Amino acid sequence: MQEILRTLKVKYPAFWQDTHAISYIRKQTLRFLLLAYCFMGVSLAVLHLVQHKNFLLWRVLFFTALAGIGYEMLRRGVFFKKVGHYSLICLCLIVLSTAVLYQQGHYLVTFQFIFVILSSGFYILGPRWGIFYSLLSVFLVGSVVFLNQYFNVEIKIQAYAVDTYALAFALFYNYLMLIYIHFFFFKESELAKAKETTLLSELKIAASQARDLAEYKTNFLITMSHEIRTPLHAIIGGLDLLSFENPKSDQAKNLDNVKFSAEILSSIINDILNLNDIEDHQIKLDKVDFQPATVVADICQNLAAAASNKGLVLTLHASPELSTFWVQGDPVRLGQIVMNLISNAIKYTDQGSVVVTVSAKRITGHHVQLFFRFSDTGIGIPPEVFPYIFEPFKLVNSGMKKQYHGTGLGLSLAQRLVNLHGGKLDFTSQEGVGTSFFFDLSYSLSQKPVSAQRPALGSKSGPLDIHVLVAEDNNMNAIILKSFLQKWHVNFDVVDNGLAAVEAMAANRYQVVLMDINMPVMDGIQASQQIRAFEDDQKANVHIIALTATSKESLESSGVLSLFDDWISKPFHPQILYAKLADIAKISS
Repeated sequence: MQEILRTLKVKYPAFWQDTHAISYIRKQTLRFLLLAYCFMGVSLAVLHLVQHKNFLLWRVLFFTALAGIGYEMLRRGVFFKKVGHYSLICLCLIVLSTAVLYQQGHYLVTFQFIFVILSSGFYILGPRWGIFYSLLSVFLVGSVVFLNQYFNVEIKIQAYAVDTYALAFALFYNYLMLIYIHFFFFKESELAKAKETTLLSELKIAASQARDLAEYKTNFLITMSHEIRTPLHAIIGGLDLLSFENPKSDQAKNLDNVKFSAEILSSIINDILNLNDIEDHQIKLDKVDFQPATVVADICQNLAAAASNKGLVLTLHASPELSTFWVQGDPVRLGQIVMNLISNAIKYTDQGSVVVTVSAKRITGHHVQLFFRFSDTGIGIPPEVFPYIFEPFKLVNSGMKKQYHGTGLGLSLAQRLVNLHGGKLDFTSQEGVGTSFFFDLSYSLSQKPVSAQRPALGSKSGPLDIHVLVAEDNNMNAIILKSFLQKWHVNFDVVDNGLAAVEAMAANRYQVVLMDINMPVMDGIQASQQIRAFEDDQKANVHIIALTATSKESLESSGVLSLFDDWISKPFHPQILYAKLADIAKISS
């Protein structure tokens, strides 16, 4: 949008001068007024020179010089309102000098000048200053008349009779000038209105194009994420299967390294999509019961290997009281914040340690305020980078340290997620010494006890007595799913499109449907809608789990999330899928 506005400024330079169109018109009106009085002053000076009225000649030349100075100020770029005040003060002085110099008959001339002050004051400076200068000019003339009529006080520098030729010229000239000022002002106002209409139309078009571009970007990201996540799901699933086959120690280490790299790639995709969802205001925080200390501890455990590979010590300091209470909030978003900040610390630290601190800052009857700090002994942040450290795609390079690569999304996403929680992510850093990021988050304490039991790992999972329908069009993903379901001794069928899933549901009874979203012939949303419309209540109310690369926020924003009983993101973790199937099997038995 800023680029669009810059283009319009180049296209309409005069229109954009001095903030907006009305300022441009006022400035042009003031320019004309000053030029007109310079011309009138020269004409009157010639007349007085011919009549040998030296005092009046010098008076006219003096005020002409003042008008010329005002015009030069305007030409040199002095703000037009300052020049406007200067010019109206000069006009008030002309009115006062006219009242003082002439014996009688000066009223026509002074009233003409008062009318000029009234018009130009309103047109150049606006209503407030227009009223002020109009009243000031009337006050000056009224004071002279009042003192003369009621106190017999004559304020006369030099009494002059009214010159008929000068009076006629001044009246005619002021009359023409008043007509032109009104004509010019309203003519330019109509032109400005036309320009504003044109500009508004172009801005509407530009805004529509910007919205289309944003929608295109969103659709592109959604499509690309699905296309990338689909094969990535197969890669991670295949690595999980190999890990369950009791590989040799050296093979297990290589599998862990490959799996870690695949999970980093998955994390990058999630960061890009989450950043886009936050910008589109699509992310809403969930409210579920969880233990923050457990979330942080699990992430530290998962990232310990990455820290160890770099020779770093990853340490967690959590207050003992954190293990005694549960809170209501969004553990997934908290996990994303913690994951990004720890990963960022590990990435920019070559030696030393990364320390994570979690403590209860304040506990009341119903709320708790938690303090999080992530400190490292890494390269630090140069002071010149401070202003844009949270901007996306900004990378920190210290000196010749060009080996630090990444997307630059981690800090930006962490900051926006902290803001979404109502907190503020801040930092302290010293180049070559290290960096600390810290923030506070407030949570409502959970009012009900929650079981701390975690789902068993897939490698130790027992048989599941459950009938499952898998709707998955990607052959590799289907193979991965079938392998895990066979390990869990699950009775299952596999179809490769939504229409086949509807037909299978009509012909058989299943307890669970694992539904992909993007499929040929009929997508998962349409298939779920048709299943929900079955006359058989048992089939219509079957548990449908969206097992998809499509983000949960996208499903929620499109209003179709309610079709599904649950949602699992690809690439999925086998233990999560097992736990959900086990819960449904218990309910169904």
